[in-house]
Amino acid sequence: MSNLFDFKKVVIRYLEFLIAEDFNISYDLFNEIIFTENIVSKEIIVVQNFSEQIVKDVALKNYLDIVISNINFKIITREDMYRTLSEQ
Repeated sequence: MSNLFDFKKVVIRYLEFLIAEDFNISYDLFNEIIFTENIVSKEIIVVQNFSEQIVKDVALKNYLDIVISNINFKIITREDMYRTLSEQ
């Protein structure tokens, strides 16, 4: 269970960092994404639960969609996220 908590924490921190770097804004994503288990693979996946504020910002929404898809497809790994966050 702590592995899941750690994954949630690093994903949220990573996404918030990317938004700050690329959009120059600070945004709390705690309630904007959900973590669930894929029924078939049993892998934890990230699901968007975007508020109206994010949905209205098309560039930000599309950016987050792409990054979250890359996390779910393991194009961006947990190690990649740790490495990015440790370099800040």
